[in-house]
Amino acid sequence: MRHPHRILLLSASALLFFSCGGSDAPQPSTPEAQADQGFTPIAPPSNPMTNLELVEDRTEEVADRLLTFSAELVKQDFVAALDWLADDFKGMGFAQLPVSAETTQLAGVVSQDFDVNGAPIVDKAGLLASWEETFGKWGEVSSVIWKVKGAEFQQGGRPMGRIKLYIHATGILPDGTMQSFSAWGWARVKRVGDWVIDRLELTSYNIKTLTQAPFVEVTSAAGVGHTFARFGSDQNRSFHFNGAAAGDVDGDGDWDLFVPSDDRNYLYIALPDGTYGEQAVERGVDQPDDGTGAVFLDFDNDGDQDLFVAQVGWDIGDEKGGHHCALYTNDGSGNYTLASGLAGLNNPFVAYSPTVLDYDGDGWLDIFLSCYGMVEREHNDSWLQATNGYPNALLRNLGEGRGFVDVAEELGMAGSQWSYASAAADIDLDGDPDLYVANDYGDNQFWINAGDGSFEQQSDARGVTDRGNGMGASFGDLNQDGLLDLYVSNMSSTAGNRILDRLEDSIDPEILQVLRKLAAGNSIFFQQADGTLKRSPKKAGGVGANWAWSASLVDLNLDGRLDVFCTNGFVTGNLAWDT
Repeated sequence: MRHPHRILLLSASALLFFSCGGSDAPQPSTPEAQADQGFTPIAPPSNPMTNLELVEDRTEEVADRLLTFSAELVKQDFVAALDWLADDFKGMGFAQLPVSAETTQLAGVVSQDFDVNGAPIVDKAGLLASWEETFGKWGEVSSVIWKVKGAEFQQGGRPMGRIKLYIHATGILPDGTMQSFSAWGWARVKRVGDWVIDRLELTSYNIKTLTQAPFVEVTSAAGVGHTFARFGSDQNRSFHFNGAAAGDVDGDGDWDLFVPSDDRNYLYIALPDGTYGEQAVERGVDQPDDGTGAVFLDFDNDGDQDLFVAQVGWDIGDEKGGHHCALYTNDGSGNYTLASGLAGLNNPFVAYSPTVLDYDGDGWLDIFLSCYGMVEREHNDSWLQATNGYPNALLRNLGEGRGFVDVAEELGMAGSQWSYASAAADIDLDGDPDLYVANDYGDNQFWINAGDGSFEQQSDARGVTDRGNGMGASFGDLNQDGLLDLYVSNMSSTAGNRILDRLEDSIDPEILQVLRKLAAGNSIFFQQADGTLKRSPKKAGGVGANWAWSASLVDLNLDGRLDVFCTNGFVTGNLAWDT
């Protein structure tokens, strides 16, 4: 794993939605009636446990239990889900509560807040009945998460405590209507063999309804539903390969898709009927395996899409291994030849992702390689400012199909950070591309092109140093003011924030601020009139995405506004305990 702390982005129950309906549904009550039923607000432990390590260990145990609980609810196996509730369970139900506020948001999303003060109190069977009613209305349960935002445990006696919850779920009705549910609350847990919930208290919940799903799942039907070997299996011992690329391989005007993998590469060619055919072997791009990222570009200016694949390779003392980066040249019909003999391609790089730019304005496309560290050989030497990463590379295109030369060192851009990804754009509108580099375990870098073939590092001056676990970046005009903005993907750590909350009074404020940023998630920077960029406050939204990898700004629904697509997730072992 790349990080020592676990990131408990925990999945568990959506616990049902807004209205169960039916004559047998529990009716709203009052706080007085709730008290008469023996239900009172969940109080903190009278003698709380103070050992941080033990508290977090128990928190992870509870979170892991809730993850499998969630898996049962996603499958709509409600009988199995009962095993996670105590026999004497009492909790607030979600049925037939009044709407306290309703608004219509962008893209026709209707948002409803519900009044939880008079929620009915239900037992184990009652909660099961409401789950069945609610999830039965959804033709598909898309996702369920239950994040443990905080936890307190009783010291001594039978293990028990209370957990602060954020609950979220999405589902799709048979008519295509998409709904999402989110709630905050508390749960009381106790260990009876395994951890179970015996009380559930809501403090708020909200429903958002989108009358028509913006996308339809067609992966398998389109012919691109290949399932890759699970990480940790014998067929996948590495998480290196991670980048796909889209381009018009055969010049027919349709987008094709290249996907590197651990066993071999895959090339999906768009067919006339709207499906895709896998043709990597036939077109000569199936090897070498273990590609980390890829990009289509017209390397030789002949009017067709060539293909560059980043690879991890090393030549350290007597030890050599991995693969060199690969350039495949297109013959104009979509058939490729591996150009292994070209200049600059026989040097090994610990390359994770390539970015295309003509940095020197000579008309030939160059490639910046974000290079990481050798995770199989050594760990990063710092969680805040790692300096033992492998040098980045800027491959200047020599032109006329001759190959590349690495000029990163002479331009001062090689460095020793653990660089994961980069993005190029003309941020200052002076006619040349600038470059933003997202670094894991340290400050990000913003290289401003001087226009003479050199760069100046201006991340601090521009306000985008963004110290976090940087793993992706994308430029775009998000607020439609004519200036390019920046979206940076980082890790969002529920467990990290939980631990920092406990340590808040014992850590130096400056260090606490740094650590908070490491766990804060993604960042949106809006460009100002003076060329600096200002971070959007978290309350503005759009900065989540859990354990985020790459981010792209693109107008997905063609409404004239840029949307954010961000891949996320991290899995270790058989289940996603550490996501």
